[in-house]
Amino acid sequence: MLFPSRGLKAINHRDTHYRWIVRNRAGKNELWIEMTASAAGQFVIAELPRVVNHEMVPKAIDYARANGWDPLKRLPPFRCKYVKGSFVGLPSE
Repeated sequence: MLFPSRGLKAINHRDTHYRWIVRNRAGKNELWIEMTASAAGQFVIAELPRVVNHEMVPKAIDYARANGWDPLKRLPPFRCKYVKGSFVGLPSE
């Protein structure tokens, strides 16, 4: 699975630069996040509700980093889901 390269937005969160995009795949909103400096590193795929806001991006980064996301290593995507105001983990594919 390749990280998209068009339409990305940038965020500087806790002195680290990330790129992100919200995509609608198969009727579900997904937030994709990767560290800008990591070439082909692990990225985050977070399932989102229908209504999406920009405040979800730093929450997703914080949740993923606290739960094992390592954007510097080549690993399968880190998956999580936004439920009732916070993120919860999902099994990897």
